Amino acid sequence: MKTAKLEQIKQPSDIRGFDRDELVQLASEIRQFLIASVSRTGGHIGANLGVIELTIALHYCFDIENEPLLFDVGHQGYTHKLLTGRQDAFQTLNQFGGMSRFLSRRESEYDMLDASHGGTAISIATGIAYAKRHSDVQQATVAIIGDGSLVEGMAFEGLNYAAENRLPLVIVINDNGMSIPPNVGGIHNLFTDENWQDKSRAWFEGMGFAYEPVADGHNLSELISAFHEARNLLRSHPVVVHVKTEKGKGLALAKDHPYKLHFSMPFDVETGAGISATLTGETYQGIVGDVLAELMRESDDVYAISPATPYASGIESLMKEFPDRAIDVGMAEQHAVGMAVGLAMRGKQVFSCFQSTFMQRAMDQLFHDLCYTGLPITVVVSRSGFAGFDGPTHHGIYDFGYLRVLPDLKIFYAGTKRDLRAILEQRARHADGPLIVLHPYETVPVDEDDYLPTEMAPIDKPELIDEGDDGLIIAMGNRLQNARELKRRIRSEKDLDFSVVNLRWLKPLPETELLRLLKGKARIVTLEESVKEGGMGMAINQLVRDCRLECDVLVSAISSGFLPAGDKAELSLLAGIDTSAIMQRLTERWG
Repeated sequence: MKTAKLEQIKQPSDIRGFDRDELVQLASEIRQFLIASVSRTGGHIGANLGVIELTIALHYCFDIENEPLLFDVGHQGYTHKLLTGRQDAFQTLNQFGGMSRFLSRRESEYDMLDASHGGTAISIATGIAYAKRHSDVQQATVAIIGDGSLVEGMAFEGLNYAAENRLPLVIVINDNGMSIPPNVGGIHNLFTDENWQDKSRAWFEGMGFAYEPVADGHNLSELISAFHEARNLLRSHPVVVHVKTEKGKGLALAKDHPYKLHFSMPFDVETGAGISATLTGETYQGIVGDVLAELMRESDDVYAISPATPYASGIESLMKEFPDRAIDVGMAEQHAVGMAVGLAMRGKQVFSCFQSTFMQRAMDQLFHDLCYTGLPITVVVSRSGFAGFDGPTHHGIYDFGYLRVLPDLKIFYAGTKRDLRAILEQRARHADGPLIVLHPYETVPVDEDDYLPTEMAPIDKPELIDEGDDGLIIAMGNRLQNARELKRRIRSEKDLDFSVVNLRWLKPLPETELLRLLKGKARIVTLEESVKEGGMGMAINQLVRDCRLECDVLVSAISSGFLPAGDKAELSLLAGIDTSAIMQRLTERWG
C-alpha cells in the first residue's frame, strides 16, 4: 500500500519540510497503512496506532540523526520504522528473517535501543546524555516510555538520577492507561482524574524535572509546541513531556478488545474475526488457569500473581472470578516475587505466574527473597524455550541454566498437560520449599493422550514414554515431540530401538531412577530447548561421569548466544537441534 506523503519520505529529515496540514495527512496515511498491513501479518497494532502523531512530532522536532530517540520496549516503533524507510519491509513482519516486531539495530542506524524488555530506556538515555554533556555536545537525548513501563524499578532509578544531575534529557511519557492490560497502582492514580496535570506536575517538578503536559496526544500542533518548549527548558532542567494518547486510536475494534489488540494474530478489520493475542486451541497456560481456578474455588488461601501478562500466564479469567486473589501487580517483576513472599509468610498458597523472559528481571528476588527464606511458593513459568517472533531477548532458552545454580530451589518441567495439572495439584496439597514449574508456550498436541502411558508414572519420577533396548533418549518437556520423531527415525534408518524418557524433574535430578534407566544403555541422547552450558544434558553427562557408567552421552542443545525471532521448526534448524541434525551427529559418532 503506497501512499502520497509517506512515499515522499526517503530519509528522516524529509518530514521537516512538511507543513502542519501535510503532517496531519501523513498521520492519516500511516494509520490506514498500519491497519491494512498488520491485520494481514499480525503484530502490535494497538500500541502503534496510539503513537502515530507522537512519533511524527518527535521526528519533526528533533534531529534524530544526532538526537537519538530511545523507544522503551520498541513495540510502539512502527511509525518510526515507516519514517526511516522501512515501508516495504512490513509485509515480512512475523516471518523468519523478516522485519522485527520491535526496533532493531540490525535493521536501521536510527534504532538506538533494541532490547525488548520494559523500563530500560530512561537509564540508558541518562548514560547517553551524561556522555554528551561531558563532551560538550549541545544536543538533546529523548527517551519515550509508556506509563505501564514507568513502574519498573529501573525506570524509577533512571528518573532519580536524571533529576539529580540535571541532564539534557527529554523523557516522553506515552500515557494511555495501559501496559498490556489496564494499568494498576499509584502511578496510574497519579495520571488519572481531572486534576492529573496538577498531580503529575507537583510530583515531577518536586523531583527536579520541568513538566510539559499534552492533553491530546493526537493533536500534532499541541505536540510540536510541547517539544519546542521542551528544547527551551532543557537549558536548566531535564524535561518530562507527559502525553495522553489512546491505545488503538482509529481502529474501532480496539474499544471492544482493549488489550487483545495490544498484539494480535491476523484479523478481519471489519468483523474482528481472528483477533487473538495468544495461541488458539488447548494451551498449557490455559491448563494453568483451569487448575488454579479449581484450587481457588476449593480454598480461599490460594493466590495467583502476574506482573502484567495475565493472558500469557493463564490467569486472565481468574482475575474476573477472584479479583482479590488473582492479582496483576503491573510491570513489576521484582515486586511480584516480593509480594508472593509476603503472602506466603502469612500462610497463603501462592502461585506466581511469569513469562520466562520477564522472570530474568527478578533474579535477585528469586535468590535473596525466595530461595533464602525457603518459603513454599510455586513460580509457574510459561514460554520456556523458543518464544516465537518477539525477538532474541524473549526466548526462554536460558531459564534452566541460570535457575539451577540457585540454592534450595527445585525445578520441574511440565511438558504434558497431565504433568502440569499433577504438579500444580500436588503443590496445593503439600508444598515444601520454593519450586519453579516450567512449561512451553504451545498448543497441546491433539494426540497427547494416545502416546502417553495409560497409567501416569509417579510425579516424583521420570516417565518412560516408549521402551527400547538399544539406547535412551532423555527429553526436556518442550522436546518430547522431537524425541518421539527421533525414535522413529533411528528405528527406520538404523534399525535400532531407543527408549524415550520424559525427564520432568530437572533439579534435583532423580538420580536413582536415571541410573536405573541408564544401566546397560551404551548410547544416550539428551534433547533440550535451552543453552548447552549449564543445561540438562550437561547435568546428565556429569552424572554419568561421576558414576563411571560405560555409556556415551550425545547432548543436543543450543550453543551460547542469541537467536533471532522465528518459529520452533525454523529455530531448531538454525540451532542445529532439529531431528535431521541430530541424526547426522549420532551417525558420525556411532556409525
